[in-house]
Amino acid sequence: MQVVVVNLLYSHQINENMRILAMADIHGAESVVYMAQEISGLYNYDVIMIAGDITNFGPANTAEIILNNLPGKVFAVPGNCDPPDVINAIERSKAVNLHWKKRLWAGYTLAGVGGVNGGFSMGIIFNDKDAERFLGACKNCIFLTHQPPYGILDAVGGRHAGSRGIINAIQKAQPILVISGHIHESRGHFYDGNTLFVNPGPAREGYASIVDTESRQVTEIEI
Repeated sequence: MQVVVVNLLYSHQINENMRILAMADIHGAESVVYMAQEISGLYNYDVIMIAGDITNFGPANTAEIILNNLPGKVFAVPGNCDPPDVINAIERSKAVNLHWKKRLWAGYTLAGVGGVNGGFSMGIIFNDKDAERFLGACKNCIFLTHQPPYGILDAVGGRHAGSRGIINAIQKAQPILVISGHIHESRGHFYDGNTLFVNPGPAREGYASIVDTESRQVTEIEI
């Protein structure tokens, strides 16, 4: 296991601490359950947040199986490689579905939008204006999205593939943390003002990140 630790300064005082295991782009690999269990033994995280593409174009019950077997509390949104019935699978599972929802947990407000703003017709698609309106109303929250914001951790093939609606929402709402996936090639972390951006990389390939909300320490994990 290769571990890279990045320390990031943060100017806003957070009273409660939460350790997040950030994962994305599972693409149907049930091996991520064992990966999460192994990471749990090393880092004792409080919650798992999954930024979409739980399946690889289905079936929906694969998402339910994976989510039900992950250790501990789980929040999730679907991705563009998840057919629409994966949304119901998340609802049936032990995970909390954050797709177009807000939830208060451990002193933080979490808000999520799954899917992407265009692309595969069988996947989950959102409108940029809707994403901007929904996320932009959640001030100082934690965002969980599948598609990254435009221009941040979204580079692929020499172009930006992020959502303008999400970046507009971020500029309005100034979230403390944005966890996204989708762009496998842009795994990493980025700090802009009071917002920390995390793309943990494809879990299917053994990548994940631990985010400590109090110290603003990010630990990149490669198994």
